[in-house]
Order: sequence, then structure tokens, then C-alpha cells
Amino acid sequence: MDTQSITYRKAVAEDADYLPAIERSAGSAFLQVPGLEWLAGSDDIVSAEDQLRFIEQGLVWIAESADGERVGFLTAEQFEDEYHIWELDVHQAHQKRGIGRGLIKALTEKARRETVRAITLTTFRDLPFNEKFYQHMGFQTLEEEQQSKRLTAILATEEANGLPAERRCAMQLPL
Repeated sequence: MDTQSITYRKAVAEDADYLPAIERSAGSAFLQVPGLEWLAGSDDIVSAEDQLRFIEQGLVWIAESADGERVGFLTAEQFEDEYHIWELDVHQAHQKRGIGRGLIKALTEKARRETVRAITLTTFRDLPFNEKFYQHMGFQTLEEEQQSKRLTAILATEEANGLPAERRCAMQLPL
């Protein structure tokens, strides 16, 4: 499947049940990351019910193949004049084909139309499919003193939930 056959659209309620399986599949990439293998088997995923809440806000995007298979998604939430990406997942069988970039582009285009100031996220510093990927998309890694209280609180919650703080960072795409 090439990226030409992928369409990006806003999610609808019927998509919610498909998203946890995509997230689990994408999470299997952590099996290859020393010290983070446990994330691949974690049940800490966004539930279909929670995804439905995000879908109702209009900030979930679906990557869909020509035959209608949902192969990736992006879940974001609006905080004042910023969007925050909570999840960006591409099914393992469809990774490294530009689908993640397409999902970010879809959100970015919406953000620019709505005069959103920035898109933020938190991610792993040391994984090529995390910080470096986002840097290639124009995101900037924020030093602690550059982070909003909201981003600092998200990182603190992640640490409390077992993610290693020294491997995490907050990023921002100014628009």
C-alpha cells in the first residue's frame, strides 16, 4: 500500500471501536526498546469510550486505506489556543510510509484555519520514531523553563504512571 491510497478524514463515532487495536499494534514497537518493553503489553490505552469523547470534539483524524481499513489515527484536544496531541498511532503493518506525517498535516491544516497558536505533545527523547520524527515535522523540544504549566503537569502525570522522566520531553509546533 502506498501513501497515495491513504485518505485522511475526521473520525466519526463508528471509528472509536477500531482505535484501541491500532494503538496496541503501534505500541508493539516498544518490544524492541530496552527498558520500555512493558509498554507493548500495557493495558493503558485510550478506551473506545474516551476516544468517542475526543471524536465529538472534532479532533480525531483517521488514516484510511482505499479498501476502508483504518490504519492510523491522531487524537488531540484543544486547550485555549493550542491543540495537544494525546495519541498518534499507525498500525504496525503500515508504519514507515508517511501516514503519521499525513495525520499531523491534517491536524496542522485545521489548526491554521482556526488560528490555533501551537500544537503540543509529549514523547520519548531517545527514540527515532518519537522526538526525531516530530522534529522533522517542525516541532521544537521545549526545555523545562519553556514549558507551560499544562505540559509540566502532563509530564509529571506520565512519570507518576511509570514513564521514565529522563526519557520524556515536551514539544511544540508553533503556527
